[in-house]
Amino acid sequence: MRKEIPKPSGGVRLLGIPTVLDRLVQQAVAQVLQQIWEPTFSANRFGFRPGRSQHDVLKQAKKYVEDGCRHIVA
Repeated sequence: MRKEIPKPSGGVRLLGIPTVLDRLVQQAVAQVLQQIWEPTFSANRFGFRPGRSQHDVLKQAKKYVEDGCRHIVA
């Protein structure tokens, strides 16, 4: 579905709005691909991963500091 959004400078911009069916298909594909790719990711990666959050990154960074690391890239 497309919706026209007026631009401040005149004219319109087309905005794509997914339909319910579009979202259903996107979620189904994402769930299948996630099961395939998730095991290949490093255990040290936290971004946009199921069951992980920014709090988990902070806990891990704190552990690294306590273990003597001086530089942490998150």
